Amino acid sequence: MKINVIVMAILAVLYFSSFKGEKSNNNTSVALFDLSGTVIDNQTGETLTGVEVLLEGTDKRTYSDFDGNFVFKNISGREYEVTAKIVSYKDFRKEVVKINTEKDMSITIQMEKVD
Repeated sequence: MKINVIVMAILAVLYFSSFKGEKSNNNTSVALFDLSGTVIDNQTGETLTGVEVLLEGTDKRTYSDFDGNFVFKNISGREYEVTAKIVSYKDFRKEVVKINTEKDMSITIQMEKVD
């Protein structure tokens, strides 16, 4: 009896771990992706720390790290408008198309200083 329970538990773990990157909802699967990138100064090429990066029309936001990198994990594949904001720089806007892609995406955000 104990062995049957252990075997069933192992099979359940293996079964559910095979769905990495997918979210199930009423017998439908939605592919999830990561969107990552780096924020740089467009004149010097230096990375920028602490830049707020948002996916417009969602509640998702993050900040660039010490090396200027950011990541959004597990977002659905569709079109997003990416906005980046930080003091002393102009706001940045870029459309990122994620529809029907089968891989994660990486972008570079080039921020322009305010004159």
